[in-house]
Amino acid sequence: MDLSNRTSSSLGAVSMKYMGSKRAMLGNGLGEALGRSIGDAKRVLDLFAGSGAVAWHVAERYDKQVLACDLQKYATVLASAVIERTEPISDRSWVESWLRRARARVSAHSAWGDIKALQAALREITVLEAAERARAIDFTVKYPLSRAYGGYYFSPMQGLWLDALRASLPETDDFRSVALAALIQAASRCAASPGHTAQPFKPNETAGRYLIEAWERDLPAIVRARIEDIAPRKAIMKGKAYCISATELAEEAREGDLVFLDPPYSGVHYSRFYHVLEGVARGEVGAVSGAGRYPEKSERPTSDFSMLTTSKRAFDELLAILARRKANVIVTFPAGKASNGLSGDDVKLLAADHFHIDEAKVSSRFSTLGGDLKHRAARQQADELILTLSAGRGN
Repeated sequence: MDLSNRTSSSLGAVSMKYMGSKRAMLGNGLGEALGRSIGDAKRVLDLFAGSGAVAWHVAERYDKQVLACDLQKYATVLASAVIERTEPISDRSWVESWLRRARARVSAHSAWGDIKALQAALREITVLEAAERARAIDFTVKYPLSRAYGGYYFSPMQGLWLDALRASLPETDDFRSVALAALIQAASRCAASPGHTAQPFKPNETAGRYLIEAWERDLPAIVRARIEDIAPRKAIMKGKAYCISATELAEEAREGDLVFLDPPYSGVHYSRFYHVLEGVARGEVGAVSGAGRYPEKSERPTSDFSMLTTSKRAFDELLAILARRKANVIVTFPAGKASNGLSGDDVKLLAADHFHIDEAKVSSRFSTLGGDLKHRAARQQADELILTLSAGRGN
């Protein structure tokens, strides 16, 4: 496979609602493990990029090429925003031009008056009336994000801005990359949902206040703030992000590469939790259905790592590839039993078949998916294994 011909969706991520935050773990053991292991490695491979936190961390701090991949486009967009750029972006004139183009699209909508009036009245009417008025607004196929998610995850005003900003992205590659990453992060911040986008808050007495709080968030202002965080960042050495499977990128590993693995631990495919962000990354959403406003199953990538019947085999095969390629590996995984059927003990046993385990440390992550089988709360503290594996010395 010639990776040089792969296209990456450009951009970056951090500071967004995300399950099992690797960003928190970087300050709680993972960052130290990476620093100790990076040594003579010329490259670092992040095979489950997710929010992009680890790829950014390594690219900004070490003179190493970072290659990242994920099955979902939004994740590769987020990673590439920083790892594919070796200069900070100090110019902000393009931001104002982008917002002006989007503002013209927003105000040109045929229902602009109704959308503006509803946004202003969110605290003056009942949440049920707000939802009914929001869902009555007609969004044509020219507004795919508003059509799919307006009145649910986003207010009509937020949805309209998402569509307008997505449709008027800058043409210059670096600016476009940072802009799209900022837009994905802003969508995550504004989404009226509990930590991810599996389902929006319902317009009832229990969840209604959270829905209104989310709908009131100023999406363009959050986009600006995210740009201010992303644009000054840069990689020391130019890397690359790919929208491919972990197995595909693993086959490109070289002897001495350091590979980071934070595989799925939920028994539900991650595409169910992040389909809204995927829609923003793609700029299009087909027919949606169900309480979560999900796109067709054919539009949602699936992973053997998230299935009870295949997760163990998938992880074993991935480790076997990396051992054959003589890469060194850092693995993070919940210490207890996860809902995809694997436990921390299972992961250690599989790793010992292919590698020498130099270090096994328990840290903690703040989960927003409820990967533990006994608890399904939206946010919970969970013990986390950090395994450091050396190539060529399996049992």
